[in-house]
Amino acid sequence: LLCDQQINVKISTSLPSGTGGRWGFGVVILIYLIVYNENGGPTTFIATILASVCAFFSAICKSSVQNIQMAYLRATQKFDFFCLYLALWLDILTLLTACGALARTLSICLDAMTGGMARIYLLGRNSDENEPWPDVLGVSVVFLLTVMFMLGLENTKVFGVLMATGVVGITIITIALAFIRGNSSEWHNEKILPNGWYGLLSSTALSIFAFPSELPSNASKYKTFIGFGIFLAATLSVVVTAACLSTITEFSENKSFIAVPILSILESQDFHKVEPAVACLLVLTCSGAFLELFPEMYFLIVKLTTTEYKILSRQIGYENGDSGSPILAIFTGGSLCAMLAFACPLQNLITILAASNLCAGICRAFYLLYSPYRPKYMEIKSNEASLAYSRLNAPRPSSSGRSLWPFNKPKVITITSSKPRQKNAKRDIELEREWLLLGEPHSPLPRVAALNSDEAESSILNEPEEAGDREILTESDSSTDIDAIVDEYRQKVKVEELLTEQHPLPITDLLQVSTAGMKTEKIIRIPTVNSWRFVLFLLFLLIVAAEITIFGLSSQSSVLVLTGALTAVVTSALLMFVPKYNVSPSSPSSVTCTLTVFLELILIYSTLKNSWPAILFWIIAGVTLYIRCHNWCCLCLEQQRSHLLIPTVASNMTTIHIPCPPRGSLIQSRILGHR
Repeated sequence: LLCDQQINVKISTSLPSGTGGRWGFGVVILIYLIVYNENGGPTTFIATILASVCAFFSAICKSSVQNIQMAYLRATQKFDFFCLYLALWLDILTLLTACGALARTLSICLDAMTGGMARIYLLGRNSDENEPWPDVLGVSVVFLLTVMFMLGLENTKVFGVLMATGVVGITIITIALAFIRGNSSEWHNEKILPNGWYGLLSSTALSIFAFPSELPSNASKYKTFIGFGIFLAATLSVVVTAACLSTITEFSENKSFIAVPILSILESQDFHKVEPAVACLLVLTCSGAFLELFPEMYFLIVKLTTTEYKILSRQIGYENGDSGSPILAIFTGGSLCAMLAFACPLQNLITILAASNLCAGICRAFYLLYSPYRPKYMEIKSNEASLAYSRLNAPRPSSSGRSLWPFNKPKVITITSSKPRQKNAKRDIELEREWLLLGEPHSPLPRVAALNSDEAESSILNEPEEAGDREILTESDSSTDIDAIVDEYRQKVKVEELLTEQHPLPITDLLQVSTAGMKTEKIIRIPTVNSWRFVLFLLFLLIVAAEITIFGLSSQSSVLVLTGALTAVVTSALLMFVPKYNVSPSSPSSVTCTLTVFLELILIYSTLKNSWPAILFWIIAGVTLYIRCHNWCCLCLEQQRSHLLIPTVASNMTTIHIPCPPRGSLIQSRILGHR
C-alpha cells in the first residue's frame, strides 16, 4: 500500500497543472465538435497527429520558461518581460474561453438529463433546443462554482477520478458504437479533406488544446518518463476517438452547428435510451474539467499581482483569512467567465481558445529563440586599488582587430607572463615604497588581452623562450621578484574567476586551466552586435517563410509551400552556427523554437478569420494594463492606509493587520484647504 501511495504521489507531482482538464475537455468536447461540425473524421484524424507534434514543441518551450526570474527580467529587459507577460495574459484568455465552453456544455447536458424541461421552465417552449441564448443555466453554473471556490472549495483527487471515469465511459461507448454501426465510407470518399488544406489547419489548431501544455523540466528521469508517458497516452486517446468518430459520422457542410454532437450521434443511430446516461457522464467530465481549469485561471490572475509582475493591484491577490482563497481574483475570473458563457456561442469560444493558445505559444517560442543571441556587455572592474590611491601608469589592454564576418567570430582570451624586468635600483626602491603604501600592485600587463588566433599562437610558442631569457636577479631584488610571481599567480586566478562570473555556463568554449607556472587560455564564442543583427535578419526571414507557406497553402501551390518550408529549414540550420548564450541546461534548441514559431504562425492563420476582434481587444487591454502599471499604477499602490495588509501564501494562515504610525493632522489641513 505504501508503494502504491508513493507511485500515485509521484505521478500526481509529475502532472503539470491543468493537464487532466485539458485532456478531458479535448477528448469529450473538442474532438466531437471538430468531427461533427468543422471538417469530418478523416481530416480530424490526420489533424490530431499534426497537433500532437506541434503541442509537444510548444510544451517544451513553456516548460523551459517556468524557472525564469521575472523580477530580474522586469528590471533589466523590458521587451523580454513584455513577451512573457503577453504569453501569460493570453493563457488567461485561453482558460477563460475553455471554462465558458464547459459551462455552456454543462447547461445543455443538464437540459438533456431533464428531458428538455429545464430549458422550458427557464426560457419557454419557443427557445432553441440546441444552444439557447442567453444561456441562463450556464451562467448559474459559473456563479455557483465561483461562490464555492470563494468559500474555500479545493480541487481534490476525487474530482479528477470522476472526470477520468466520465471520459473513459464516453470513450468506451464511442468505441462500441463504432464497432456495431461503423463503416469506412468516409475514408473511401473522393474528398478526404472536404475543406482542403484550410480545414486541415483549422482542425489542427483547434485540437492542440487537448494535449498537455507543459512537460516536467529539471526533474528526475522517473518524472520525465512519466511526463512523456502521459503525453503519449493523451495523444493515443485523442487519435482513437477521432478514428472511431470517422466511422460513425458523415460530414455535411449544410448542417447547423451542434453544441453537443454525441447526443445527436446517439439519436441518429437509434440509441435514445443511452442519451441520459451519456449526459450524466458528460456532466461528470465537464464538472471535473471546470474544477481543474478554473483554479489554474485565477492563479494566473494572482500571479500578475506578485512582485515579479506588478501588473494588477496587490489587493486582488490577498487570501481570505477564513477560507484561504483569493476572493477578488476568483470573483474577477468568475465574472469574465460568466459573461462569456452568457452571450458568446460555443463555436466562437473554441475558435478564440485556439487562437489565444497559439498566440501565447508564439510569444514564448519567440522569446526563447532570440534572447540567447543578444549580446551582453559586461565590464570587468578591479577592486584591488584603494579608494584613496590608484596607479595611473598601468598600460591599457590592446584592442583586437575587427572581423570581416558578421558572426561566428571566436574571441581568444589569454593571460601571458610578464616581460623580463630591467635592473634599476632607484626604480625598485620606489616600487617597494609604493607597495608598502598601496598594498599589492596591479599587474604590469593588462588583465584580459583579446588577440587574434595567429597572435595567440605566437605568444604561446614564445612563452618558453621568455622564461629562459630571464636574467638572474640580485639578492636585493629577490623579495621583489617573489612578490611579482605571487601577484602574477593571483592575477591568473582572478581572471579565471571573472571569466567564470561573466559566463557562468559553458558557451562553446575551450578552457585550459593550469597551475601557477603554466598559462591560462580561454577561447569563447560570444554574441556580438553583428551576429545579433544577422539573427534579426534570420528571424525576419522565418516570418516571411511562414507567410509564403500560408499563401502557398491558400492558393494550392506546392512550389510556394516547398519554398517556405526550405527557407525555414535553412534558417534553423544557420541559427545553429551563430554564437549564443546557454540560458539554462533545460533551454530548448534553436531548431525546436524555430519549428514552433513556424508551425504556429501557419496554424494561427486558420483561426484568426473568426477570432481576430477578440484577440485584438484582449491584447490591447493587456498592453494598456502594462503601460498603466509601469507609469501610473505605483502612485495608486502607495496611498496612505490605516493598516498594513500582509498577504499570506498558505491557506491555513490568516492576514496580519499592523496599524500604521500617525501622519499628523491630515483632516484639519484638508478642511482648511477647502475653506
